[in-house]
Amino acid sequence: MTRISKEPEKCFRGTASLLPRHTVVVRVASFAFRFQTAEQLRECIKYYERKTRPSIRIPARRLAAGLGDDWRKLRGWDIERWFERLPMYLLEEPKGQKVLKALSKALALIEAGKL
Repeated sequence: MTRISKEPEKCFRGTASLLPRHTVVVRVASFAFRFQTAEQLRECIKYYERKTRPSIRIPARRLAAGLGDDWRKLRGWDIERWFERLPMYLLEEPKGQKVLKALSKALALIEAGKL
């Protein structure tokens, strides 16, 4: 069963804010996906639409551009992308289809202004 909801955030990146911010939460297959923007949701949908998963290797040039000259010291678990943290059971075919369907439904609700 899929549950899609919008939850208020009390703090943003560790600091309290007076601006109202919301997180879209999609609960599917015993896992909760949390998105701050519709763009993050679209990126996740693109990931689940792919049949072959992207490599976990990050080119050195891209690391150096994003992290600066000290990137060799910072390598390791600190540079983990969001899709590398997903549980493996969500990548299996039947669950992956459920997740894709739920995420697409959440995006449709956001674009229609109902969420």
